[in-house]
Amino acid sequence: MATLLRQELGWYVLGLVIAIIVGLLAEQFLLIPLLFSIIYSLWMLVRMSAIVDWLEAGAVVKKAPPTLGLTDHIIGLTHREKKYSRKQKNRYRTALAQFNSLAAELPDATVLLDEYKQIRWSNNAARLLLNIHPERDRSQRIDNLIRDPEFQEFLALPEATEMELVSPAGRNVTLHLRKVPSGKGMTVLIATDITQRVKTREMRKAFVGDVSHELRTPLTVINGYLEILQGDNTLPEKTHDALKQVAEHSARMQHIVDHLLELSKLEGSHLNDHEGEPVKVANLINSLVSGLQNATGKDHRFELAIDDTLALLGSENEVVSACHNLITNAVNYTSAGTLIKVAWRKNSQGQPTLDVIDEGAGIEARHLPRLSERFYRVDTGRSRESGGTGLGLAIVKHATQRHGGELLIDSQPGKGSHFSIVFPATRAIDLSESTSN
Repeated sequence: MATLLRQELGWYVLGLVIAIIVGLLAEQFLLIPLLFSIIYSLWMLVRMSAIVDWLEAGAVVKKAPPTLGLTDHIIGLTHREKKYSRKQKNRYRTALAQFNSLAAELPDATVLLDEYKQIRWSNNAARLLLNIHPERDRSQRIDNLIRDPEFQEFLALPEATEMELVSPAGRNVTLHLRKVPSGKGMTVLIATDITQRVKTREMRKAFVGDVSHELRTPLTVINGYLEILQGDNTLPEKTHDALKQVAEHSARMQHIVDHLLELSKLEGSHLNDHEGEPVKVANLINSLVSGLQNATGKDHRFELAIDDTLALLGSENEVVSACHNLITNAVNYTSAGTLIKVAWRKNSQGQPTLDVIDEGAGIEARHLPRLSERFYRVDTGRSRESGGTGLGLAIVKHATQRHGGELLIDSQPGKGSHFSIVFPATRAIDLSESTSN
């Protein structure tokens, strides 16, 4: 570029020197150099104007204006950039075609929605699973095509990111829907066929329920005979000791069966936002704590922070079960005389929250993600000694999820544990308002 500039300046200086010499010879020392400068400037403007016209006409190489120097270099650079841009466009066009081909054949239905819920793009699987045609339904509002009320609510709520839906394309197909924000108001809706997973879940639920029911009858018979035998004072002491152990194991088996039946009822179902009855959680917590203090004999100290005016819209039996299991766990897995804090109030987001904080041994972080799984135990021996079934926290989790809530666990070895059940703010009921009305 510097060479071209020197060349252009060289032409101008050479022409100016010649104009000065001619001016001296013609006794027009100022006029002729001035005319040369004006003519040279006009010539540059004409060259630049020709280049602008050429660029506006599409910068076709064959129609490039004849020029030289800097302006010729501008044409060369333009040609090179245009050639590079054409290569880039071809590369991007090829990549986009490959992406579209790949996305079109994805097994999961994928739909791109704009800020007005209008369909901008969909793949082939969307036609099979959601009955959305890639061409016919483009620019249509998806809520006009899928009119399920739960789906409409799912679309409207920004915090709702997942749901299960019976496919509009087939009543025997169950879909798992996910919303993924894509920037600038765009949303990607992904639907996965989970029919087989749902069938397996229902089969497992039915199996557990059937087996638990079948076990109840023989356990009842066994417990009946055990009571008769334990009441027989003519039996040797060793026999009574053996019968006591059998009775303990039978009672533990009865608890497991009861918990499995409870889990089979809770799992895989969900309460609607306005479904349920007002549950006075404060009263049931006070009752539970009083009963545990009298029954365990471990002399635990309870510190209660209960909002008596806060009730919950939900299933009373399930809320009682969740609270009972959470508080009982704190009693069973802590030493006698330790402090257990129980709080029932709204958190900073206005969500009804139950907190149970103990001063137990604590739990290592690697166990926390699996703590609410069925039969998962941190310490198997300790769990059996305390009479645990390994199902208590699973019941708490499923009962909480049925109400749209979440079970949170925070624990550190040597620092105790903090269990929280957080319910949606929409389930909060202010008893003070209902009383005043």
